[in-house]
Amino acid sequence: MQRLFMAQGVFAERGLFPSASADHRMLATDIDVLVSEYVSGFHITRRHAECKGGKIPLLDRVLWLRGVRRLLGADGSYLVVPDFDTDASEFARSLNIQLLTLKQLEGWEAAIPVLQDLWPCRSDYQTYDNAKAVWMKLSGSKGADADWRFLREILGFIQIDSWLSFYYRHLNKLLRLMADIAGQYERTRSDRDRELCSRYCFSALLVRLCQYILAICHDVSRLPVSDIGTYLYQRLTYGDQDPERTSGLINSTVLWIKRGLEEKGIAVPPEIDVGRLYQPPQYAADLLELVNRFLEQSNEARYLPIAMETMQFGIPEVVGKFPRLKAAASAGDSLAALLRGFVIRAFSIPKGLAEPVSSELRLAYHSTTDQSKKRRRDSQAQLPFQA
Repeated sequence: MQRLFMAQGVFAERGLFPSASADHRMLATDIDVLVSEYVSGFHITRRHAECKGGKIPLLDRVLWLRGVRRLLGADGSYLVVPDFDTDASEFARSLNIQLLTLKQLEGWEAAIPVLQDLWPCRSDYQTYDNAKAVWMKLSGSKGADADWRFLREILGFIQIDSWLSFYYRHLNKLLRLMADIAGQYERTRSDRDRELCSRYCFSALLVRLCQYILAICHDVSRLPVSDIGTYLYQRLTYGDQDPERTSGLINSTVLWIKRGLEEKGIAVPPEIDVGRLYQPPQYAADLLELVNRFLEQSNEARYLPIAMETMQFGIPEVVGKFPRLKAAASAGDSLAALLRGFVIRAFSIPKGLAEPVSSELRLAYHSTTDQSKKRRRDSQAQLPFQA
């Protein structure tokens, strides 16, 4: 299903977990495939697909899928099952759920067409599921060091925290994670698994940043042009918090500290400038310039996530076999390159970290379907993603 949508030039991802608790102890379910499309005005539309084998209570699954769609705010749902009858299909369709069998799915792929032995970008489950299973095992072991635990945090952020809804606090965390992974990358180069995991995490964060940039464009498009800069600077400084309330809390806290020090005869050094707490990050102006650029080129910006996905995870000879994917990626590749360049400059990304990683991951982790299934079961046994 993921390959099918990517073959049509649409961004689709797998293995996402909505969490019912902030510490990841309660993962509600897993989302097999989530499809995200951007239309005019930077509005996002979502569809999702669930694939179930064996004997299942079909109508229960249909009703469950309706609830999942509400959670995701999705516009449509697909349920792939071994078989179904006409009545079940009509009931599902009344709930805006399309039932499919594997045979129908293969017919849909043949109509595009999709070559059965080619898997573009992260739809290559025999590589990416295996890689994540290895990384989860290494990062979750008792002997895992701080760098592995940090990479596990990023994997959790990508798959659990970052995708369901956009918040400025998630944007700020993502940018911090990029800076931190750049700082620890040189230490990972002596360990091949850890280096490849670092590069995967960085590329996956880049793709998520594309979605965040489009969410920012949608958010600020309602503002007067003259107010966009001030608004974005505040969000980069205060996240989702109210600026006046937050600065008031900071001021009262600083005043309380000063009074406490004065009572003990200690003067606050003059070089301590409280105003620095209210300053946006150094990259704020460059990020604002990017947002304005994307607002001006909204049609090309729609393809930003699929362009970055293809840039970071695509193998050119494979992508070339999917004309619609190649065309969609080409429409957004200049803007994706601009965003990637911004990140490299803003966070002094070391050489190698931002390079495409798919070919090396395939050499290191690709295996048969049976091995993929075993490793996926092993990785799921490691959940939740607690450091």
